[in-house]
Amino acid sequence: MKYQDSLQQASEKASQVKVFLQRVRLAAHPVNYAVCYEYISGHNAALCHIIEQKLAAQAPLDDFVMADLYSRFLTDHSPQQEQLLQDASGIATRVAAYTDVAAEQLEQYLHQLDGSVLQLQQHSVADPILSDIAQQLQQSSVQFQLSQQQIQQQLLTANQQSQQLRQELEQFKQQRLLDPLTGLYNRLAMQNQLDIWFTEQPERRIAAIAVDLDHFQRFNQEYGSAVGDVILSKVARKISSYVQSSGLPVRSGGEEFLILLPDVDLRSASEIAEQVRRGVEKLRFVSSRNKKTLPKITISLGVSVFQPSENWYQFLGRTAAVLSLAKQRGRNQVASETMLAS
Repeated sequence: MKYQDSLQQASEKASQVKVFLQRVRLAAHPVNYAVCYEYISGHNAALCHIIEQKLAAQAPLDDFVMADLYSRFLTDHSPQQEQLLQDASGIATRVAAYTDVAAEQLEQYLHQLDGSVLQLQQHSVADPILSDIAQQLQQSSVQFQLSQQQIQQQLLTANQQSQQLRQELEQFKQQRLLDPLTGLYNRLAMQNQLDIWFTEQPERRIAAIAVDLDHFQRFNQEYGSAVGDVILSKVARKISSYVQSSGLPVRSGGEEFLILLPDVDLRSASEIAEQVRRGVEKLRFVSSRNKKTLPKITISLGVSVFQPSENWYQFLGRTAAVLSLAKQRGRNQVASETMLAS
């Protein structure tokens, strides 16, 4: 993120950034400002494309989304780093395989050498010269075996280190796909999984359940963000418990979640959403400080199914509209995309 704007150019862009932030109702803090400045500058085609698609689909741009864009496009992370991570994992895997092969071949060679020395000793009983050669060869073989045992141990150690490195690399790659607070998947993981699903089947049916905690900002203001974070984490675990391994639970916003369900129709997704709503409603929270019972948490949910005629951001925008309908109808309920038409 390097700019060579003149003072006048920077001032003009700053004015445009201010107008844009007001238009999408975002605070002008550094992360939001940096993302918007990059968007106004037009240098980052991928970032601009995502924002344009969200605006066209009327999908919300909140602090959580902006932080995700900042992390993906304006930090030091880059596709080259991702490739480097994959290359390092591949190297560790190949080293482990090579050490296994080398150890096996060395063991075979030593076994053959022992057999050859034994045969030579058996045929050199009547020949002093051959007997002497066999004895020298046996001594050399013993010394060679001792040195090779050390090499084998080194290969074994290298193999173990390669295995450990590969596990650490996989753990690091996995951590990059998780939201640190809730343990749910983040937007990067969602995009990766969507690419896989649509590559396997371009017109795949995917249901989405948008989830929002009711009046959670008010809860945070009254009890503090630390307590709020604990509540978010527990609600996230409850939501995740209703998602099978084929689905994907995502933290899509501050107090917003998205459940993606491949090969699930609208009716089934609505039934799952109702189960999630009831499960969260049954949760009870007690303050660890004064042991007082905290207010009950409820959620509103919107359910829709992806249509091949729309892009993903249009789909998310439509899902957000269904969620808004659930809020308008009184919250703590499930709304379906069929309600939009009525």
